Amino acid sequence: MSDAEHEEILELIPAYALNSLDNDEEARVSRHLPGCEACQVELAAYAAVVDVLPLATPDNQPSPALKGRLLDQINTVPEPKQSWGQQLSDAFQNLLGGPRQRSLAWSAGLLIILALAIGNVIQWQQANSPDPNSWQRVRLTGSEIAPEATGVIYISADGRNGTVIVDRLPQLNSNQQYQLWLIQDGQRTSGAVFSVDDAGYRGLQIESPIPLQEYQAFGITIEPAGGSPSPTGERVLGYNL
Repeated sequence: MSDAEHEEILELIPAYALNSLDNDEEARVSRHLPGCEACQVELAAYAAVVDVLPLATPDNQPSPALKGRLLDQINTVPEPKQSWGQQLSDAFQNLLGGPRQRSLAWSAGLLIILALAIGNVIQWQQANSPDPNSWQRVRLTGSEIAPEATGVIYISADGRNGTVIVDRLPQLNSNQQYQLWLIQDGQRTSGAVFSVDDAGYRGLQIESPIPLQEYQAFGITIEPAGGSPSPTGERVLGYNL
């Protein structure tokens, strides 16, 4: 596949994560993904944030007249000349203020914009809702070997869902990956094994056998590719109660 064709696929990744592509575009991206690690990384980053966004917004009871107004608007909207994928791509370009040079760094920047939006919604919920139906945010801080690295973990109210987003982690060799550890009473359980893009960004879901609030600490270490049964490498990010 040529560089131009690869760039076109990258343009479709955000819409693919939102299930907003038409059938032909979706099939095209699906054929490309298994053989392209860069696009897999980009999709994982968008998918992690897309999973969190609906859960971060407060519940509101719609107006009884809303359905009628929406149907009226749908019936009067002309058939779009562009596909959903192209419209979404154009919308992202407008968000950044004009034409962009596509790169993994750009996608990471958009990921951080979305993460900040999630954080603002969570803060609004915490300030305005008397019940604990909001997400907890845990900040990870960098170690001596990665002082510029930052990270955040979002935990749902019931602790069953969690997302970790990291920033500015150093690049690793091909035989190494980062591993997230969930720490309880000195016992460490793996929550994720991942790589980062060229800018050091990644966002992904956390896998946990118990509610995440039950852990006293979190840490991210450098491990062999595929992960380790227990930490063996240096710690780059962490949080302790």
